[in-house]
Amino acid sequence: MKWKIAVLFFLSMALTLSPERLLNLKLSEQWVLGKKNVLFGGIASVCEDSSGNLFVLDDKIVKVHKFSKNGERLLSFGNRGEGPACFLSPHSLFITPEGNLIVNETREFVSLFDLSGKFLKRIKVPTGLGLCLLNNDLFFGWIWKPDSKQQVLINQKGEVLKSFFSVPGISFSVTAADETGRMIRFNFFREEYTPFFVFSQNRDYSVLGVTDKYEILLMKGGEVISTITRDIKPGAISGDEREYFKRVINADNKLPDFARKKFTKKIPGYKNYFNHLSVSDKYIWVFRIKEDITGDSALIPVDLFGLDTEFKGKLFIRELPYFISDRYLYIVDTDADEDIILTKYTYIIE
Repeated sequence: MKWKIAVLFFLSMALTLSPERLLNLKLSEQWVLGKKNVLFGGIASVCEDSSGNLFVLDDKIVKVHKFSKNGERLLSFGNRGEGPACFLSPHSLFITPEGNLIVNETREFVSLFDLSGKFLKRIKVPTGLGLCLLNNDLFFGWIWKPDSKQQVLINQKGEVLKSFFSVPGISFSVTAADETGRMIRFNFFREEYTPFFVFSQNRDYSVLGVTDKYEILLMKGGEVISTITRDIKPGAISGDEREYFKRVINADNKLPDFARKKFTKKIPGYKNYFNHLSVSDKYIWVFRIKEDITGDSALIPVDLFGLDTEFKGKLFIRELPYFISDRYLYIVDTDADEDIILTKYTYIIE
């Protein structure tokens, strides 16, 4: 009798201490874009306006496409260049609380349009990389330090107003002298274990973090209003995964032999906590690293939080969504002919 009581006690304790509540994500396909109605060169970013219209940034042909909520193409605009309504290195889209479309560029520029595609203005920021406009005079981005990258909040003058997370240079680069004695830096990056900055925004809210720390900042109007943390360990890199990373490093023809050897030694024992963040109208989505990155069929684990930062539970999804609204999510993939397609799904979380 005593052993039965002991077993029941330990089972009860295990259930009580378990931090995971498994959720079920149900998807229902609505429509697919690509090939027949539009030919995408590449899709970098997707966002919805309040009417359900969809904006898609094609960073290869440097265009923004607008589609109705039913998938009908309404207009396209943008060109490569430095003039009005032109982009050099666009990387993301965002609808502001005021109802304007922002096109963020990797270096120096952010462009504003109304939702009909009319160009409003182009803002030049003298410093900062990976720029994202938060409001009229606040930008999220990162800057170089002597031995690291620093995640920052800057104004239009390029002045640093706040500093957040940092990534040490030794985590992604090695240096050595060439035959002339000049020091040359070589970089190598794997999102599964190299730390990097992550940022996402949706209307009033934005979230940011660095992938090797489970510490995510929830912001509104440039102010940190809450912090999301979980007392869990990152996933360990298995022997098969380590061998896979070694093969990838040795196959990189841009790296000299000494750099390959150094980057092989730099493979850590643990993966990043996550590689993507998304904030929707109701939830904060933390996309974790796959449990087995060597298998194409492995599902992506997702930690789900409310906007009050309460942990809701864990769910799984097969592909990484490019945008999530209150009812829909959008996934980019390729078809049998290797053409890029964008699929809209309704989703229900149970």
